[in-house]
Amino acid sequence: MSSKILVVGSVAFDIIFSIPQDFRDSIPLENGKIRNFNATYIANEKQEFPGGTAGNIAFWLGQQEIKSDVFTAWGKDFSQKGYKQKLTDLGQKIHGTAGLFTAHAYMVSDPIHQQLIIWQPNAYELNETQKLADAFSDEKLASFEYAIFSPGSPASMVKQMQELREKNKTAKIILDPGQVSPFFGAENFAQASAVADILIGNDIEFTHFKKYGINNHLIQIETLGERGVRLKLNKDHDEVFVAEKVDKVVETTGAGDAFRAGLLAKLSQNKNWEEAIKNGCKFGAKCVQLPSGQI
Repeated sequence: MSSKILVVGSVAFDIIFSIPQDFRDSIPLENGKIRNFNATYIANEKQEFPGGTAGNIAFWLGQQEIKSDVFTAWGKDFSQKGYKQKLTDLGQKIHGTAGLFTAHAYMVSDPIHQQLIIWQPNAYELNETQKLADAFSDEKLASFEYAIFSPGSPASMVKQMQELREKNKTAKIILDPGQVSPFFGAENFAQASAVADILIGNDIEFTHFKKYGINNHLIQIETLGERGVRLKLNKDHDEVFVAEKVDKVVETTGAGDAFRAGLLAKLSQNKNWEEAIKNGCKFGAKCVQLPSGQI
């Protein structure tokens, strides 16, 4: 069976550290303001895991035996370290451009799950210039039923979303700006929203969306962490679903991607919104009990 789902976004290697103290304890303040940011932390042992938004979504789709086509850019280490084979073994097809090094995300968390992330795009910068048409025929682009567009720069996300919509008028397109939400601006956000059907983000990202102005036609999915998920189908349907409880949160990296994969899996099987949201919560809960965004 061919894939119904297009996943556009990054593959990366997550370099994960933790520190034993609250980040804020090492930030010098003067009259309640940061005087000079020059903080030092002692980190626990480094761990490296496969990650990236598209990579995580594809992985968790594979855990549900759902196939997808992934459009991304990567380096030689993507194959050398076995990440590409891991995804293809799960039935995911990888398309895009190869460069020297795969993207890296350096992530440091403290005991209360505050997180500092440094993103090093490396070969993923090639995504700025590549087109969906470089990897897919018009017929294939027209066959997708769902497509999720994760970061990306705002400009590349808008360009690729518009490219898909030109070839496919019926696919449900999910706008997922994630960590680049603060860099969109009203114009790019309006352009992306015009071709999207669904907007997804966490509560912090939604503060940016509201500032730009959320198009009324968009279905809104706002993830609230342990407080659950808010689904707004229209002005008359706005409800919050309770999150699945977990005994212990180990690491929150990739939990949002796991949620998206659970959501997409059920939507692609023509299940209703309640079932899709609950399945997303199920896989988000699985993820936070792991030391990384993937098993």
